[in-house]
Amino acid sequence: MFKINQNIYNKIGELGVYIYTLSLFISKSGVNIGLGFLALAFLLYLWDKRKINLTIEGKYILVILILLPIFSLFSAGGTYSFQRALEKLYRYIGLFFIPYFLYKDRVVKIVLSLFSLSIIISFINGILYYKKLKWNFNVRFLSFSSNTLDEAHILAMGSMLILVAVVYYIKERKYIFTLLFTFTLILAVAALVMTQGRGAWLGFGAGLFVISFFLFKSKKIFIAITILTLLLGYGGINSKALENNRYIKRFESIKSSSDSSNNARILLWKSGIEMYKANPIFGVGRDNAGDYSLEYMKNHFKEQKPNYFSKKMMELAGAGNIHSLYITSLAEEGILSIPFIGMFLFILYRQGRYCISRERDFNFYLVVGTMGMLVAFLVGGLTENVWREIWKSNMFVFIVGLYLSRVKQE
Repeated sequence: MFKINQNIYNKIGELGVYIYTLSLFISKSGVNIGLGFLALAFLLYLWDKRKINLTIEGKYILVILILLPIFSLFSAGGTYSFQRALEKLYRYIGLFFIPYFLYKDRVVKIVLSLFSLSIIISFINGILYYKKLKWNFNVRFLSFSSNTLDEAHILAMGSMLILVAVVYYIKERKYIFTLLFTFTLILAVAALVMTQGRGAWLGFGAGLFVISFFLFKSKKIFIAITILTLLLGYGGINSKALENNRYIKRFESIKSSSDSSNNARILLWKSGIEMYKANPIFGVGRDNAGDYSLEYMKNHFKEQKPNYFSKKMMELAGAGNIHSLYITSLAEEGILSIPFIGMFLFILYRQGRYCISRERDFNFYLVVGTMGMLVAFLVGGLTENVWREIWKSNMFVFIVGLYLSRVKQE
């Protein structure tokens, strides 16, 4: 049999990781191209009769990915949902490929730089968007994606890894890289604020809390700084100087019962819960929530005269986006939603366990970063369907791929 030089498919795999990473904030097509190189490298890896070793996290994810289309086949969506579930599986296979070609620290450091560059390019493109709008910063930040909420959530996740990179390079006294990642972090957080994405802000805060917990050696200092930050934040939100600040008002609207966005999400969540009640075992099936949600809205508004809000709700319901990772999973996967959601929590548990007993080396900082990213992903999932929306799911694949590459290196 024809023998393949190991260096060839390793280089192809590394190129795939580079393209995938650089494209995370700027191009869905670029991510697919990177995935293509990764798939090719993995096939050559198999051709070379190399051994496949799946971690316990990888095995769990693989089982869930296999079960998702099976449950869709037996769901109310039948063959349609089965086909849709199969079509979407390709998005997630990269998390199995990435660890095989991201084992060298040199390659990981290049990936971090490309990740930073991707954010910088995205920010510049967003600023050019504002230039077209004659610098109207009341408009929410938008760059390469078609949805400002996509921008918000991937920026919240990305900021976590960049923050950890800043801390790591300060520790290593590599000041050029410290400046690069600090600059990137400032741009990422600025863009995140301008997206006005409240769910992403909450995800950022939760991720920052988790990262800080692991980075501070003294838990007393961690608690003191956390309390001080909360007090300063509370004081800032309630200060007269900032009472008309649009970002503060946007954040405060989370608790507003009159906010149309809040009311829309609550109605969508209720429709998802009704779907689960009617189909508790197999759910309604992948991408099949739209008809059920629309029927729920018709019944909800049938006694009312059509208005802007009801028409908007009909449009949102028909699109099938329930705006929650968890309720969408309940509605579309039925009882499989329990191990499905458990998958994320298990990965988070394994990340925490990895870091608690580990010395503060390069891998420690990387895994802490991926943990913060995953927390931002999961908290963002309270208000957005982060698993199914491609920009966010691509980031999830990167998070898990990077984490598993560190585990696999041990």
